[in-house]
Amino acid sequence: MQFETTTCIAKEHRELLNYYASVYDISVTDFITSLIHYAVLCEKQDPKTFKGIQYRKRRKGQWERIHLYVRYNEYEFLLDMKKIWKMSVALLIEYCIENVLEEFVKRLSEEDDTYSYRFRSYTIKFEKIYGFESFQIIWGLPPEIMEKT
Repeated sequence: MQFETTTCIAKEHRELLNYYASVYDISVTDFITSLIHYAVLCEKQDPKTFKGIQYRKRRKGQWERIHLYVRYNEYEFLLDMKKIWKMSVALLIEYCIENVLEEFVKRLSEEDDTYSYRFRSYTIKFEKIYGFESFQIIWGLPPEIMEKT
C-alpha cells in the first residue's frame, strides 16, 4: 500500500535529489526516505520537547512541488520523525540535504547499503515511569526480546 503526499522544496535541492536518485538508480522518494533514515540512525538531530512543529522559512518563487509516493511503513516513519524532531516533512528534507547529504552519499559510494526492511526494525515501547506515561523508540529488536531468544 502506498501513500501519496506532496511538499515543496527549494529548486536546487530538487536538482540534487534528482541527480543522486539517477546516479543510484532509485526513485527520488526512496532516496529521500533513505537519507532521512540515515540521519536518524546517525543521531544527526536530538529529539525536541515542549515545542511545536517547525516549518521552513517562506521564500517566494524558490520552491518546487514534489510528489512523494511512500509505502505505509515509510509514511509512519516520516510521521514519527516529524513528531520527534518537531519538523515538517519539507523541513526534514531540507535539514537532511544541508547537513547529512554529503556524508550519506559518501557512505553509499563506499559500501552496498541495500537493506530492504529499514523501517520495520524499530519498535515503540510504552511504559509508566514515576506515574508518567512515556514511550521509548527502540531501533532494532527490543533488548528484552533478544534476551529471551
